[in-house]
Amino acid sequence: MMKKAVVLILCSSALFAVSAPPKVIFDTDMLTDFDDVGALACLHALADAGECEILATVSSTRGNASVGAIEVINHYYGRPDIPTGAPKGMGILGAHPGAKKKVDPKSPLGEKSGNDGGHYKYRKLLADYPGWYRHADADDAPDANDVYRRILAAQQDGSVTICSVGFITNLRRLLETKPDAISPLDGKALVAKKVKRWVAMACRYPDGKEYNSMWDHESSRIAFENWPTPIVFSDVLYGRDCFAGRAVAEMEGPRNPVKDVFAGNIPSREEIRKDSHKWLRRAFGMGGRAAWDETAVLVAVRGIEPYFNAERGTFRMVGNKGDDEWAPDAENGPHIRITEKVSKFEVARVIDGLMTRKPLHGGK
Repeated sequence: MMKKAVVLILCSSALFAVSAPPKVIFDTDMLTDFDDVGALACLHALADAGECEILATVSSTRGNASVGAIEVINHYYGRPDIPTGAPKGMGILGAHPGAKKKVDPKSPLGEKSGNDGGHYKYRKLLADYPGWYRHADADDAPDANDVYRRILAAQQDGSVTICSVGFITNLRRLLETKPDAISPLDGKALVAKKVKRWVAMACRYPDGKEYNSMWDHESSRIAFENWPTPIVFSDVLYGRDCFAGRAVAEMEGPRNPVKDVFAGNIPSREEIRKDSHKWLRRAFGMGGRAAWDETAVLVAVRGIEPYFNAERGTFRMVGNKGDDEWAPDAENGPHIRITEKVSKFEVARVIDGLMTRKPLHGGK
């Protein structure tokens, strides 16, 4: 057992050995939940500190305000020109999984309690920060395939980290791309040549259904089975009781889009005190919202060892209803699943510290 543990630690260290700040492509759904905003805020704060370079920020959903919301956050951190994109022709459409029609960017904002599947918060960002985005409708953004291929083709071999905190649609589509004018390599070969690791907030340990991997489960299956480089998972149960975001929601000073989203969607301290069990079931705590996506960013930029332990094995999709399962394999497993090392309270405070940092070159 000790030998296996040592092997895993050495493999994890080699995977995250860094000679230069990681170059990150961030892939998010920006659909109903808002830890995506926290994750992108953390990524920008880490980039401000010189700990990473953000190559692109793409949406894994279409026909909604997701790309515009990404661009608002990018603008706030003084990086309005970061490439953005969205999937074409497949994947989650509209305001929530299962929606049958797209969100009309020209329609009135309406009320928070309206029938928008929780996507109101992102439409409101566009209404509150006009001029801070280029694509009100994600369908007008570039094809995520083109963004991925152009960015990857231009990077040094084995230099890119992909951090996905949404549906797996774009990664499946990327693997299935053919050689083109951008690169003579097909998608799988391009990934194998340019990507060092993929860090994914996805799947449920030891088995079950998880939002990001279940809704486009066919894409999840194809991507997990065919991805040619290591994958590190922050599964849903790790982040569920790692609560962050109240610090930015209650931060003094002028409003900003990150603060607005958290302040508008975290229940008050009084509400939590009245029925903490109800809010815990909804993945809220006194510290804020479950930090699912933010933990994936920490792993993508700072690696496993500062905050996490790890287990090697295989996450795979099973059946045809979006279920997954974890099979431990300390010797040959192609995947790594993070586990608790530093207390989750402490990890959440690290996340809060990043989300509350003032942008180095903030947009106005």
